[in-house]
Amino acid sequence: MRDSLHIWAPPIYRRLLSREKRERDVSERCLLKIRSTVIPPSINLSKVLVKDMKLNLLVRMKDLLDQGMKVEAIRAWGWFVSMLGSHALKNRHLVNDMLKIPERTFTDLDPQVQIATQVAWEGLIDALIHFPMIASQENASPKDNCVQKQKTSTGHGCDVQANGFEKCLKLIMTPLVGIMSSKCDVSVHSSCLSTWCYLLHKLGTFVNELSVVKLVLKPILEAVFQSGPDSKSMWQWNMCLDMLSDMISEKYRDVDYNSASEVSQNLTARISVLGLPISGKYSWKQYPVSWLPWDLCLLEFHLNIIFILITQASTETVTHGNRSSVYVAAMRLFRSVLKGVQLDLKNPSSNYDDIMLCLKTLLRFMKKICEEVDLDSNDSYDLLHNSILFIQAVTRDLEPSVLGSPLYKFALDLKYMENMPSVSDNTHQKILSVFSNAHMDMVSPIAYLIILYFYVIVQLILNTRQTKSIVQEMHIYFKFIFASYDPLESLLTTISLLYRYVQPIYLNIWMGMVQGLEDYMHDSKCNFLLKTESDSTTGLTINHLLSYPLMVVVHSCPTKLALSKTNGSLEECLTSAEKNLLLGHVIDMWKSLYGSLSASQFKCSAPTDFPEDLCSMLSGYLDEYTGRVGSGPDINLTCKDLDLDLVALSGDIMMCILEQIQTSDLVSRKDRSKDTCDYYTSSGISSGLRFSACCINLLWTKMLTNQPNDFVGTSRVFSALACFVSCLHLKQDVLSVIEIIFSPLLQWLTHMETQDKTTNDQLQLLWVEILGCLRRSHPPVVFDSTFLKLHESLLEKTLDHSFLSISEPTIIFWNSTFGEQIKLDYPQNLLPILDRLSRNGKLKLHKRPVLERCHSHADVNNPQHRCRVTAKHNSSSKRVEFVVDTANHREQKEAPLKSKRKRVELTEHQKEVRRAQQGRDRDSGGHGAGIRTYTNVDFSQGNEDSQESQEIRDSESILQILRRAR
Repeated sequence: MRDSLHIWAPPIYRRLLSREKRERDVSERCLLKIRSTVIPPSINLSKVLVKDMKLNLLVRMKDLLDQGMKVEAIRAWGWFVSMLGSHALKNRHLVNDMLKIPERTFTDLDPQVQIATQVAWEGLIDALIHFPMIASQENASPKDNCVQKQKTSTGHGCDVQANGFEKCLKLIMTPLVGIMSSKCDVSVHSSCLSTWCYLLHKLGTFVNELSVVKLVLKPILEAVFQSGPDSKSMWQWNMCLDMLSDMISEKYRDVDYNSASEVSQNLTARISVLGLPISGKYSWKQYPVSWLPWDLCLLEFHLNIIFILITQASTETVTHGNRSSVYVAAMRLFRSVLKGVQLDLKNPSSNYDDIMLCLKTLLRFMKKICEEVDLDSNDSYDLLHNSILFIQAVTRDLEPSVLGSPLYKFALDLKYMENMPSVSDNTHQKILSVFSNAHMDMVSPIAYLIILYFYVIVQLILNTRQTKSIVQEMHIYFKFIFASYDPLESLLTTISLLYRYVQPIYLNIWMGMVQGLEDYMHDSKCNFLLKTESDSTTGLTINHLLSYPLMVVVHSCPTKLALSKTNGSLEECLTSAEKNLLLGHVIDMWKSLYGSLSASQFKCSAPTDFPEDLCSMLSGYLDEYTGRVGSGPDINLTCKDLDLDLVALSGDIMMCILEQIQTSDLVSRKDRSKDTCDYYTSSGISSGLRFSACCINLLWTKMLTNQPNDFVGTSRVFSALACFVSCLHLKQDVLSVIEIIFSPLLQWLTHMETQDKTTNDQLQLLWVEILGCLRRSHPPVVFDSTFLKLHESLLEKTLDHSFLSISEPTIIFWNSTFGEQIKLDYPQNLLPILDRLSRNGKLKLHKRPVLERCHSHADVNNPQHRCRVTAKHNSSSKRVEFVVDTANHREQKEAPLKSKRKRVELTEHQKEVRRAQQGRDRDSGGHGAGIRTYTNVDFSQGNEDSQESQEIRDSESILQILRRAR
């Protein structure tokens, strides 16, 4: 039957142009029944049809058009062109003449004519697409085809080699793209998409080639997604999204993801833009497409379509509900693309160039969606938040070993990095210049993504008040970053960016980072801080992270000149309530992080101590601020809230550091030998005291700038310092207290009259604790003339202080320390005060060697001071004088306080002589009653100067000798 097509088929197709409707209908029904036999046509049938077209069929079709029978004419045209088949390529002039018919009907205003033209256009698809090359491509095995594509990731090997094939595709696609881009009736668009699907079906597996994708898929998808979505075009969006999802998911459809199966199902689930579930096949979708697993040469195509979705949804004409739905659909497609990319990254056959091209394409896409956000639009928050989700998806779904590899480096070509001030222009980043990233630096993929994420977060915080949710998302993101990639590199990258933003509102970013780092540290497997104990970079990084809040608050009160240039300040960004709440959260997180670091025994670098380096950095910021306030006339003193924030923050940090030293370093020293002094621990104590001194200076500065003198933080600072001092006992630490706290403490003690009662009470407590630690020091402090000279200013103020709570403990301290010395050189400034207090009987200047030892038997037994009795010319008279046993005195200074000189035991003969002497009323020399007689024998056995010198151990005998001497 097929062999005789050229005989019996012509009479049937000629009636398609009959003026009788009945004949046309009968002819068309017949052709529909024998379509599978007629199409594709035999060569003989095509030749007969060519002759008929040239003779009269083409003319008759034009006549029907002129008579207004456009639908009938175009239907016949469709049958004629399909029966030409591949023979049509050999009769280009005839085909060109035939194309003038649909050229008129495509632009007709009648939707019925346009729909009929779309249906007839499928005939041209049958004629032009059906040729041997397509068949050969279809016969190729999918596996071999895919391997060949993977070897040519740039897509050059995917180009079709058949002559004229691309021209045929362009010819077919031109009117279809025009219709989808125009504002036609919905039914016309539906018919056009149906014809397009028929074309995809006819292409077979060849539809997966890059050149075909660019010519056939890309134009229609762009035309659909660049209009709407609205109620009329929503079904088009759903249909194209469904088709695109089928194409992308084919990559991993047969891959078993085990634990990720649930996520995989969520990614491949069909969800319409409207948010309603839709069936896997549309009712009109009669032409299945032969999708194959795509390779990396199609990655850019997929990402471009997703970008079109995002940009179109961000237009002002799209409702908020539709916009959110489009974002969800775009994210679904993007996650599917990432799953396919992950397969290629894990594939051992993927070469270095393929991976570099893949990563470059992805990073370029991420840059586009983040930088091309219209921040002035009403829905900028949705756009920015969507960008954050895309960055998180790339970070989580792709292989960490690839994103974090130092083998793959890309230029940091972000626009905001180009406009950002360099490290040399920012005085706060001098120490960060070692690891700061600049524009066009070569960085790893994960560093590129972190910097991009930071940029979007900054814009997000500036354009929304929903900081709580943003901080929570950052917390989760940074925890994953620290756990999955190099935590030190990630931390360095983020901190170098953080220090470019020194305003309180950016403390939200700091909080998100800290929460993520702390959660990461709580994992027992995450101990990179302990492993890098000797790495100074790690310590520097952690210290900068902890110093950031204080640095921000220090530099948040601008000068008058800065305010005149910016016409405002940061107070426009944060209300007072928001700022107070933010500061409270920052303080809590700072304490928590510092506690975690201290508990993990983190150390910056040997032999220095973690608190010492941190306190040095913190003290530098406070010194910078107090220096500006003290010497800068252009300082804006109206920023009282920010000043109080600084006082509160520095005070809380100081208390946290002191408490941590108190509970860890000092406690750990209780079991150590008191004769050993650990430099490592003492350095931490000294640094804590230095920072405390800076905080006290800051409080003093605030008082001088007319800040409220009843600020509750002042008393809390003194209370914490007093508690800390009460735990000190080593001489080195005690002397550090006096040396470091001396100057700021003197200022406060001098002006106690202007302070509130609570502050004065805590200040008095601190002073009492300082005096107490001086007395309990081990080894003991030597209260000599040198020590007195060093602290004459402090004693001058406190001995005669107007507050008895200060003066009385100081006088008691003097009497028990300096008052116990035999000889002192008094400073000139102290003489008037010492004179008045000593005459009043309150103060004891020094220890009276003779009288005091005569009144106290215990004092006479002091081995440092002995009486020496020397025989005069008159054998009955003796000279009694006090001598100082210098050798024993040196020995006692070296021994512990608890060691006492043991009394030398007398021999039996000496005891007997002593007993004989005690009962006499008068000796042979005529002494008065009750006076004991001393022989020339030295019973003390302790005087090496003379055998006649004796150690007098009886106070009563000394008194009698002195009375007789008068």
